[in-house]
Amino acid sequence: MNQLRLEGWGVRLRVSDIGSASQLWCFDGRRDDNPSRMFIFRPRQIPYDSIVIEGHSGYISFQALHWLSRNNVPVFIMNFDGSVLSSILPPIPVKADVRIAQIKTASDSKKTLTIAKALFQAKIERSLQILDWLAEAYDIEAELLATKREAQRVSETSTVPQLRTAEGRVALRYWQAFRQCLPKELRFQGRGYDGRNRNASDSVNAVLNYGYGFLQCECRKAVNSVGLEPSIGYSHTTTEWQTKESLVLDLMEPYRWLVDLTVFQLFESGVLNADSCFFQESDYCYRIFTESKGKLLDALREQFNSGVKYYGRTLKWDVLIAEKVNELARFLTGKTPTLNFTEPPPVLERTDSKAVRETILNITQSEAKKLGIGKGTLHYLRKRARSQQPFRIYSKVSQKIG
Repeated sequence: MNQLRLEGWGVRLRVSDIGSASQLWCFDGRRDDNPSRMFIFRPRQIPYDSIVIEGHSGYISFQALHWLSRNNVPVFIMNFDGSVLSSILPPIPVKADVRIAQIKTASDSKKTLTIAKALFQAKIERSLQILDWLAEAYDIEAELLATKREAQRVSETSTVPQLRTAEGRVALRYWQAFRQCLPKELRFQGRGYDGRNRNASDSVNAVLNYGYGFLQCECRKAVNSVGLEPSIGYSHTTTEWQTKESLVLDLMEPYRWLVDLTVFQLFESGVLNADSCFFQESDYCYRIFTESKGKLLDALREQFNSGVKYYGRTLKWDVLIAEKVNELARFLTGKTPTLNFTEPPPVLERTDSKAVRETILNITQSEAKKLGIGKGTLHYLRKRARSQQPFRIYSKVSQKIG
């Protein structure tokens, strides 16, 4: 995941020196808080895999569209709240067999339920893994048990509507636990499921919405690269409105945890706080400051690029998403009999768990000396362990503590 983000009034993309160098010129828009930026790229030398534009003023020349298409760089137009308004994508592969199978499957209730369950089971498994990770440092045992009880009901569902209801109950408990771990001054109450999420009433929801927008771009790229029809999904309805990309929304479900975890870590560490967003009186919504968007995108890029082991290979998460879309296409065409979005699981570890904090506070100076931990290091660790703030322990020190 490596997106070039352009925003402000007057964003421009054009090509110069068409006869010789054919360079793509990208101009950031005008903003009150930051000067405009300019980027110049030669063909096949652009270091970004997509361009995300947030703004309502500017232009893209026809030659720039041709340049981007030939260099396989999609462009996404995003609203201030993280919703993807439009996309300009490279040519989609012509795979008639895949699309025919996709359409036929949409009318097969048994296969549709199989796909929807695979998607939601992966989402729920990741949600429980996030809560287990949080429970190492926060007292959310009651919320964690309630979430696990609701998760057991998912396997009992026999229709997609029943499945969505069961998943919604799991999500409700999940966000209740999530809320317990965040600072009270953020005033985060949870996530709604009736279209209100885009109208963020707090900073956390505003940042989550914006992060989900970037996840949607990654899933849309993957769908396009495989040749599937984005409007035909299996867990999200395809009939609400014409431009709804149901399959893209489906494929976001197993990977929403990437955004959830990133956003939580940003607020937990203090990189973002209640002042990272501002309240817009005209529509009573919270919006993210430009500087905060940059911090979020940097953290998402680090999270997506962290890598995971899958069949002997180490893949970045955006590459894995594309691989999973390929697996879905093979399932639709009958080339593979099963579908699994739960594999591979991420590795989530905390170095500041409750057990580690207790070990640090109970260790004596002489014991620390025998372990090779200096007085200064022990003093720092004790100070951090007494506080409620998150902290990291270097791997060498962590190994000594055990």
